[in-house]
Amino acid sequence: MTNPATRRERRNRQAEGKRPEHGGQILRVATRGLIICAYVCVAMGMVQAHAAADPIQQPGTYGYFDFPTCVRYALVHSEQLIESQVDIQIRSSELKDAHAELFPQIELTTRMYLARANENDNSYQNPVNVNIRMKNWNPYVSLFKIKGNRIMVDIAKLVHSYKIAGGLAKLAKLFYKVDVLKRQISARKRMLALKRNKISYAKSRKEQGEVDELTLRAWTNALRGERIAIKALDAELEATIGQLKALIGYHPDYYLPLDTRDAINQILSGFNGSYVTFSDIQAHNHDLGILARKEQLQSVKVSGAYVSILPRPVILFEDINNQVDRSTGLNFALGFDYTLWDGFRKVRAIKREKMKARQFEVEREVKARELYIKYRGLLAMVGVSGEKETVFFEQVKLAEMAEEKALTAYKAGELSYDQYMDARLNKVEADLSAIDAFTNRIEALIDLATLAGGLNKYNARIKF
Repeated sequence: MTNPATRRERRNRQAEGKRPEHGGQILRVATRGLIICAYVCVAMGMVQAHAAADPIQQPGTYGYFDFPTCVRYALVHSEQLIESQVDIQIRSSELKDAHAELFPQIELTTRMYLARANENDNSYQNPVNVNIRMKNWNPYVSLFKIKGNRIMVDIAKLVHSYKIAGGLAKLAKLFYKVDVLKRQISARKRMLALKRNKISYAKSRKEQGEVDELTLRAWTNALRGERIAIKALDAELEATIGQLKALIGYHPDYYLPLDTRDAINQILSGFNGSYVTFSDIQAHNHDLGILARKEQLQSVKVSGAYVSILPRPVILFEDINNQVDRSTGLNFALGFDYTLWDGFRKVRAIKREKMKARQFEVEREVKARELYIKYRGLLAMVGVSGEKETVFFEQVKLAEMAEEKALTAYKAGELSYDQYMDARLNKVEADLSAIDAFTNRIEALIDLATLAGGLNKYNARIKF
């Protein structure tokens, strides 16, 4: 029988022999943890260096170019708007010229004779000749020119507003298209991941004989087609952003940080077209406004044609000094000029101006009817598009319910993995259809707002 003291000493020696081994295990675990941390730090550093070296890589956060910011940028840098602003300045300068014609023009004529014929060879003639005279002027024509040029300035301003409204409509459609393409690319990438999982499942089941070669090739080809579809959407997105840059005057080589979150609200700001009437379109449409100004300008020309029949006032003022064929002195006279016979040209000119005025009137009436037809069509499109959106939303809900049902059946072993993947793919397909469902209604509302004067009239964030 062993002594208890001996057994106690044996246990102490065994415990002392195990302590170094246990400490070594702790040291090895700590060393492995440090090595893993070092690898992680190096990998993160490489990723950050790669991101810093790639100037085209998009940032993880959203950009600051939302729709109102794009509009404000375009108002300052867009070449089309700058061109129309210059046209307004040109018309304003012509109006100032018309105001200046209200006053007679005074002309100064100087001559330095190096050789001059004299009536008397013994007399002395001054070689320097200075004459001052007033040119003929017609205050009636000047008044009509002022009125006509004032209308031309109004037309230039309306054209500028028309270009702004049209540019806003194009910008809004491009901005919304960028948002749609981004969401489509995201949905396609989800579909790509699901199809990749489906192919991985097929490869594992092929070895067991549950999936044949033809099915695997068909799924692989579908995956390849999905990659091509994503590349096409990426190319279309890049082209659309390029068009948007050109429209707002942004440099084509610079990255444009767009913020397309809630793009519909950014563009329309709650506008649904329900309270827009045709009277609003008649009052604020730029095409009708321009045609009305042209008709008004033509009426001024008709009045000017009538005035041309009247006698023209004449004021003659000449200060003749040292001129060869004229007597030296001051001449001042008042009178009228009148054409006795011109073959009835002025009468025919009046008729022509009246016919042109009638043409502008008919053109405005035709344009009003066209706008009314377009207005009715846009309202119908908005209503039909809203009904289509309801159908697509119901399809999305049904696809979600089918996906949940397939997941439950897959967990219960009633469906295979590829059948469950098909249900998830159907859900993504429904999401893609719902993304496209808004496009027709949004574009119709943009066109409707443009007809009624522009998006800036209905969106407080882009008023100017």
